[in-house]
Amino acid sequence: MADTVLVSDLVTYLRCPRLVYFRSRHNDREPAERDVDARYLAHLLSKELALTYHRAAASASEDVPEALRIELDRIVNDLPVVYRAELAGVDRSVIRDAAEGLDTGAIGSRIADVIRKTGRDELLARITPCAVEYAIYSDALGLAGSPDKLVRVGDRVLPYMIRTGEKPENGVWKPDRLQITAYSMLVEDRFGQVVEYGFVEYARFFEIREVVIRPRDRRRVLELRNRVRMIKGGRMPDRAQGAPCELCAFEEDCVAKRSLASKFW
Repeated sequence: MADTVLVSDLVTYLRCPRLVYFRSRHNDREPAERDVDARYLAHLLSKELALTYHRAAASASEDVPEALRIELDRIVNDLPVVYRAELAGVDRSVIRDAAEGLDTGAIGSRIADVIRKTGRDELLARITPCAVEYAIYSDALGLAGSPDKLVRVGDRVLPYMIRTGEKPENGVWKPDRLQITAYSMLVEDRFGQVVEYGFVEYARFFEIREVVIRPRDRRRVLELRNRVRMIKGGRMPDRAQGAPCELCAFEEDCVAKRSLASKFW
């Protein structure tokens, strides 16, 4: 298991390869507590709310916004328990204030629109989880990860990711495409079936994008896995252009220098 790479490591690599390097060696240098701001709370609330969309969709169409509001009230109370370490010391009133920024009415209306266009049963088949954050390890692939949901469409188990940020005009963001591909490969290994597509949901818009799993993306996942292994083995990669250095706990250590070894990256 020493060579096992987390799917989250692949995403970190795409953000900044050096972040993979420093995290693998200086976990003690990461902040013990992250700053809990309104944006972070909105992310947690949006994800937890998205995990209940299937319950809201199962209600009468005109009641979907109200069903979401009831779910959000429950989530506000449950969030400090679910994220006990992350939200230690955060007053529930702060969480409630952040929840007021979520437009359950607009999301509910969007869910109701999709029900009218596609039918309730078809929508529920696509979004109802058969497992949530199901951990999958593959010795054969050297990968491990936990998709936000697994859904069962027909006789197939498919990976489903929830994103709480902005959505692209078409398709999905590149990191999302590679991440859902990695999860698809894990699902294939775990359940012994071919996964032809997975889902990425942009939760604030209830926009569900179907992602076809392509050979070039599978190949890219394996290439990223190999690069992450080499970095964790001691290879210092170049610093990525446009990396969010100003928020990085390792900024002082990250001196931009090139070497024959780093030119590979």
